Order: sequence, then C-alpha cells, then structure tokens
Amino acid sequence: IDTSIPADPDVKNYSYTVVDGAVYYRENSRMMRPDLNATAEARIKGLVELRDCVQKLIAQQMDSFVSDAAIRETQAELNRLYDAFSAKYGLINDRGNRLAFADDSSYYLLCALEVIDDDGHLKQKADMFTKRTIKPHREVTFVETASEALALSIGEKARVDLEYMARLTCRSEEEIIRELQ
Repeated sequence: IDTSIPADPDVKNYSYTVVDGAVYYRENSRMMRPDLNATAEARIKGLVELRDCVQKLIAQQMDSFVSDAAIRETQAELNRLYDAFSAKYGLINDRGNRLAFADDSSYYLLCALEVIDDDGHLKQKADMFTKRTIKPHREVTFVETASEALALSIGEKARVDLEYMARLTCRSEEEIIRELQ
C-alpha cells in the first residue's frame, strides 16, 4: 500500500516533516512514511520542532523589520525546545539522534547548536540561543569613489550598472567612466 502523499512545497527536499501527527520524509515530489520505531519517531518529531524553530530564528534575524524583542522571544522558545529535547533524548550530536535524523538536510545545522568538547560532552549552547548571530542586509546608499561603486555594482547587481553607480556616488555616468579609466 502506497502511504506516500504529494510533497508540500514548504518542506525542503530530503527533510522530515510531521503531517497530522505522522512523520513523513520528503524526497523530490513525494513525501513517504519512513519505517520507524516509536523512539526514533519521537526523536524525529522533537528534532523537526527544533529545526523549524531554528529556521524561524534565522529568518527573523535576516529581516530588518523584526524587532529584537521578537527575536529574544524565539530564542527563549528555542531554549525551551532544546532543553526539553536534550533532557529526554540527549545531545543532538548523540548516536541515537544521528541515526534517527541524519538523512534530514538540516541535521548538521542542528548539530551546530551544540558546542561539544573533545570528549563529546556539551561544553555550551551555541551563540544563537542568546545573541543575534545574523545581521540583516543593509543597502549601501553612498560611496566616495567610482571604484567602490564598481565593486558594489558587481557585488549587488552582478554586472556593471552605470546608473546605479551614478546614484551611489552622486556623479554623472561620464564622470564615473573617466575616473575608472
């Protein structure tokens, strides 16, 4: 019996998800029910919840319109989820969690939440739990020289955009061309 369902576009490829309380694994255009024991399924559900919270936090930090208070709230949620998960199933980096979740494309992102010592013990939680680790992109609106404008044009637009460079330097396109020669 085919227990697969069409893939949800919001679920990354090669990732686990929970649909109506059941664990599914997305592979291309289908999501299949993996054959799991009860413990592995519970671990995966906890890790999916952690992963979704981490991705929410990353998205918030990249968005310049999200307040620091909202980010702190998500960090507190991440702390709560992590503490509950690790109390029940151990470190994300532990063997049992690796065996259950290593096929997920975000497993190593979750592993980065833990700073592990040489003996495999938790040294500390990653900075993401307490600090803003991603600065939102801020558009540069002014540069002094034509060469800076050229570098920015190539970096931001992936081409030489004289109109954009003129706006950045408050000079005419002809002046920029002369300075770059």
